Amino acid sequence: MSAVMERDLTSPTSGQRPASDWRAAATAIATAAARHADEVDREGRFPAEAVQAMRDSGLLGAWVPTELGGPGHSLREIAAMCAQIGAACGASGMIFAMHQIKLSSVVHHAGSSAWYRAFQQRVVKEALLLGSVTSEVGVGGDIRRSIAAVQRDGDRFTLQKHGSVVSYGAYADALLITARADEQAPPNGQVMVTVLKDQYQLERTGQWDAMGMRGTCSDAFMIRAEAPAEQIFEAPFADIIANTMLPVSHILWASVWFGIANSALLRVRAHLRAAMKAAGGNLPAAATQLPDLVAQMQLLHARLQSAISRFEAALATGNGPLPMSLTTDLTLLKSTMSEGCLAVVQQSLSTVGFAGYRTESPAALGRHLRDLHSAPLMINNARLIETMSSFLLLDPLQFGLA
Repeated sequence: MSAVMERDLTSPTSGQRPASDWRAAATAIATAAARHADEVDREGRFPAEAVQAMRDSGLLGAWVPTELGGPGHSLREIAAMCAQIGAACGASGMIFAMHQIKLSSVVHHAGSSAWYRAFQQRVVKEALLLGSVTSEVGVGGDIRRSIAAVQRDGDRFTLQKHGSVVSYGAYADALLITARADEQAPPNGQVMVTVLKDQYQLERTGQWDAMGMRGTCSDAFMIRAEAPAEQIFEAPFADIIANTMLPVSHILWASVWFGIANSALLRVRAHLRAAMKAAGGNLPAAATQLPDLVAQMQLLHARLQSAISRFEAALATGNGPLPMSLTTDLTLLKSTMSEGCLAVVQQSLSTVGFAGYRTESPAALGRHLRDLHSAPLMINNARLIETMSSFLLLDPLQFGLA
């Protein structure tokens, strides 16, 4: 067990290309995030220090391919970054993950658009932070339906949308917004547009004062935008969300949650070591729960690594529709990781007792627990399970070991 416990479970598996540069950069971000994590959580403020470290690191452009001046990092590497930053501060990790999710849509679905090629270069050179406006007041949390519609006028468009949850919207440099393709389009006839900060206005209509993930500053906004039509994605949003946005979301969100759970595990170990030392080397009774916690983390680690490998293999074959079995696997990943990571932190709290309950304790787990309670609610697990139930009746469900 000791070999497992000494290894950082947020690290990628062996076989990855050497990447000391990005790992050092991710460590710098995590250090800045950890230094201010409790304050960010307590005050519900934007983690400005961590985001500035992201800008300074060059990792905001992680997805951008080398031919456009980016580092061209792999999904596995970006997932490791999310886990490392998330372990330090859940809100900072989630902001980094959500930015990368939006950037993945640009990289994989912008096609040959000259504007989007230049935009990717700007993300790298100017360290732009990308926000998302997929939720909308009036659609009940269903991001595959829109009320707002793009209104075209020659080579320009206007758009007005009431976003119900716009994470770090007031701090983003650009927003990727979903809407109906035009006023005649059905609710699911959506497109996605990118608008720069000087192309939209925000009117705050609701404030984010949440139980956890407080630093994401996910306020509600009325967004009014006007921009050139070339900033409308050619690919339908249905293709973007099915083949890139949701799979990447599930993997990178899961990576952040895993990082939070791993941080909790390491706090448990440190607490038990201190208790053993104080008891003259005698093993604390609570230490008997440690093997089960480690086993849970190993299962979550393996589950996440498997999903990353499968999706990376799919990316390597092109941007066509994902196999149904992979879509099912990645959807179930979300429910498994969100509930599993939360369970690890809950058991960690039971293991350390009041030392984890007290906010001033080195073993404090309140922020971890509150942050992870958001995980099953982000694209509600109940809705996902209902959808997956019908898919699984058609899936061959073959689990060979050879």
